[in-house]
Amino acid sequence: MIKSIYILDENGILLYSKNFMKRKYDENILIGFFSSVSNFSREALGSVVKNVDLGDNNKLILVTHSEERLIGATIVNASDNNDLVTIILSNIMQDFIDTFSPDYNPEKIFPNEMEKIIDQNLRGKIMHSPFIRISLSWLIVGPLSYFLIFLSINATLFIYNFFNLNRFYTPDQLFTRFMPSLIALSTSNIVILFLLPNLILGFLAPNWKVALLNSFIYFVVTIGVYFFSAEPNFAYIIIGDLPLSLIFSLFFLFIGIRYSSRRFLRI
Repeated sequence: MIKSIYILDENGILLYSKNFMKRKYDENILIGFFSSVSNFSREALGSVVKNVDLGDNNKLILVTHSEERLIGATIVNASDNNDLVTIILSNIMQDFIDTFSPDYNPEKIFPNEMEKIIDQNLRGKIMHSPFIRISLSWLIVGPLSYFLIFLSINATLFIYNFFNLNRFYTPDQLFTRFMPSLIALSTSNIVILFLLPNLILGFLAPNWKVALLNSFIYFVVTIGVYFFSAEPNFAYIIIGDLPLSLIFSLFFLFIGIRYSSRRFLRI
């Protein structure tokens, strides 16, 4: 989440600031720090440092506007995606320029106007509360799991009949026909059961620990539902390929978490 926003010129004059936290920061010290980091990195490295780890779950994101000679700075959660924060801050700075240029007189930069600009740029990019996101994920994944299990059972029966797995196989056919059909059977079940739910659980999870817990719960519940379904023996297909099932689950869970981090700020 964004904890504070600052816009200043390259001379270190503060044009606008907004603090979203109860904790107050010493703006004089911060502005001096922002200006020093920007100027030092530009002179020493040839480019402005884009982010700085501040410790205590905080980091600083810096954005410069060379044409207007402005610096935008924001303090955010350490877990927030740098690219997402940079885009939001850049858009806020551009709206600031469009609204208040060319004078940038602090007395004419009205807080109400800036709050509208900030709210517009944050709309749709703030993650809901953890309770809402966890509840929503299970409201989606819960009913979906029954459909996926039904689809998995029917896919298993189709592959079973298509490859005629009831027949007796010779030693040669065991490796040329039975093993490929068994791999197709296992892979199709794992993809059907664990791809979409883990994407959803990862995308809607407030953090990776909750995502892992929800994924584990889903895995256990899925196996349990299989045992109480009309085809309980199919549960052993998933258990037999437990390592592959876990790899698929974690992979798509990771993709969901990564995509979520690029779309939402933490609260």
